[in-house]
Amino acid sequence: MRRTRVFISYAHEDSALARIVTDGLGRRFDVVYPKRVVRPGENWTKSFRDDIRASDIVVALLSPASVTSKWVNKEIEYALSPDIDRRGAQLIPALIAPTELPTALLNRPVIDLASDITLGLQHLVEQIDITSLIDFDELDSMKFEGLIADLLESVGFHLERVHSHGDVGADIRASYNRTDPFGLPETDVWLVETKLYSHQRVSIQAIRNFAGALATAPGGTHGLLVTNAQVTSVARDYVRELAQRSNIIMRVLDGIELKNLLRQRPQIVSRHFGTSTEVGRDGHS
Repeated sequence: MRRTRVFISYAHEDSALARIVTDGLGRRFDVVYPKRVVRPGENWTKSFRDDIRASDIVVALLSPASVTSKWVNKEIEYALSPDIDRRGAQLIPALIAPTELPTALLNRPVIDLASDITLGLQHLVEQIDITSLIDFDELDSMKFEGLIADLLESVGFHLERVHSHGDVGADIRASYNRTDPFGLPETDVWLVETKLYSHQRVSIQAIRNFAGALATAPGGTHGLLVTNAQVTSVARDYVRELAQRSNIIMRVLDGIELKNLLRQRPQIVSRHFGTSTEVGRDGHS
């Protein structure tokens, strides 16, 4: 069975720590530890792009030196590019020294290696294992819907109705209990549409169709479109326009956000994708 291939992105100043991380991960994974010296005539850009394209996981080691490093910033930018996202490669940020996170990584869970390198490496190994399992190509539309239902329940939604295509134009009806600013309980009603794509981009038409279903729902109903695909900037602009010119409240959860949420819920990943390691009740190996 092919071992997971992990690319380490680090600043030259952090070479010693990067080597510790590489050695720790190398017992379980095939680790790419890129050199930080460019010989005359060598194409550095092509080299790191080829390495990242051939990897399953990119671990970005974050420190004051790395967040200002041209090497690391270029590697992070490429790892987050649509070209790589189409392959399903995942970027995992890991903090090796206190620093402000790059804007592009603010919405991603970060592994803490700075507080305790041994414990942090254990957590990083677990996260790579879990992330490597997530393969939406293994699912059909019904299994994808079941995955999303499981995920919604894990974040506090109460599912009231599933497979309700006929009357409301959505896959799942859910409610979410919260507290208003004055301490009084409130319940939000959500219609959830799940879209599993074999191609990589969410169509504007799919969003329009879902908006049409929300337009006929009772006032105050929220909409959630969950997909494994990319949401283009044009599609996101359309969702923002909907909120500005109508009473339609829609949230789109795309493939990148979905994988980040699943990464934090190893038991759900294990249940829907299978696992090569034993995941305990607390979600750890």
